[in-house]
Amino acid sequence: MNYNKRGLAVALAVAALFVLCIAQAFGQQGSQKGEQPAIGPSIVLLEVRPGPGVARIFLLSDLDSGLAGTAFDTPVFEFADEAEQADGVFHPDGANHTEGELLQPALFVCAGTHENEIAGILAAYWLIEKSRVHGAKLFVMPRANAAGATWSLQNPQSPRILQAIPGISRIFRYGARLSNLAYETVSDPSLFSPPAAPAGFPALAGQEMRNLNREYPGSIDGPMTARLAFAITSLLKKENISIAIDLHEASAGSNLGYSIVTRPEFLDEAALAVLDLEETAGKSFRLEESKPEFAGYSHWEWGKLGIHAFLVETFNPAQPSDDPAVDQFNNAKSPLAERVYAHLWAVQALIANAGVSLGISVNIEGLPASVLEVEAWLKAPLSGAAP
Repeated sequence: MNYNKRGLAVALAVAALFVLCIAQAFGQQGSQKGEQPAIGPSIVLLEVRPGPGVARIFLLSDLDSGLAGTAFDTPVFEFADEAEQADGVFHPDGANHTEGELLQPALFVCAGTHENEIAGILAAYWLIEKSRVHGAKLFVMPRANAAGATWSLQNPQSPRILQAIPGISRIFRYGARLSNLAYETVSDPSLFSPPAAPAGFPALAGQEMRNLNREYPGSIDGPMTARLAFAITSLLKKENISIAIDLHEASAGSNLGYSIVTRPEFLDEAALAVLDLEETAGKSFRLEESKPEFAGYSHWEWGKLGIHAFLVETFNPAQPSDDPAVDQFNNAKSPLAERVYAHLWAVQALIANAGVSLGISVNIEGLPASVLEVEAWLKAPLSGAAP
């Protein structure tokens, strides 16, 4: 399939998904007085325009129909190398490849686990709009917990809106760290323990039940946030993901700002990535070794599946209160474009170094050459017609 045909197929898929998501947004949820409509996947489809590297778009509810029509459903963007299509046919349904085709490794990049950690989300959008992948299939989920993008700490019924130049630039929703309680199936318990927590694990505050990054590997019979984690885990298993990266941001009071966190067995790969990032991103990332106390975290639980899993943190100056007075775009200490740039090059560095361990070579085209290039992208209007 050539890129023109692929682009048409993706455009049609986006249009179909958009119509479906809008219908769901105002049909099945958000009907109670005062509630924000649960627009789920259409949050993403309103904010991003897939580029020629995207071969397929599907919904996470394809893995669990119980997510369909809810605020927790979210789109996944699949990239495929042309070399993977040896017979000229792309296999979007995961069907077995014909004899002679190249079965490529599969990678996963996730953002929006916490919907107030905006730099990772925008890094995922950059990949979707501007990048192509060679040597592997890549799955990108830009807003993993879309239910967190339906509210903010300032307004339980609506996210905040970020726009670099008012009235001109594209807009992005700035949500909250946790799922929106309005769309959960149960109330917060008094205390919460991650489902995979070892014996003696200290209980967390009950609201952490709505923290996607405490719910892995998830449960299909649990509350919606746990069910979301289960669907993401199911995706990783179904696609035989070998490298997975979860993009986050840390607050001023945390020691995790600009760090890479991983299990002990993948520390060497992360250490080499840290060295690479000194040169490519001009940033000094810290290396953090995770421990059993990280039960329920994405990278900790994904690593149990044999996946080379990493969590990347940049520094969000508005956290932990998500202070709306903080200018995300022009902050002197940690401007948004700089954080997006660092995330993108962290993805490249981790995939390259984990790939060496796995005996694979993967190249991502279309990464930004400078922070200024990202800044210009953030300031520009959203290009392309709405689907």
